[in-house]
Amino acid sequence: MSTQYQLLIREEGSSGPICRYTYDGEEWLDVRELSSRTTLTVRAQEISLYRHTLFLDGKAYLILDVVRQQ
Repeated sequence: MSTQYQLLIREEGSSGPICRYTYDGEEWLDVRELSSRTTLTVRAQEISLYRHTLFLDGKAYLILDVVRQQ
């Protein structure tokens, strides 16, 4: 069984609800690197709340927490 990663996210610039999504560690996700502002595609296991902003359906989301689940 592969490792799962649970991301707690909130839409960038919003004080709205926090959402929880679970991804397989090998699943590819679109992110923006905070230091260089470049858009990348990385595996869920490589996401860091300190380095990335997540993109889903064309919207940017702040990553509040990443929890590794087995």
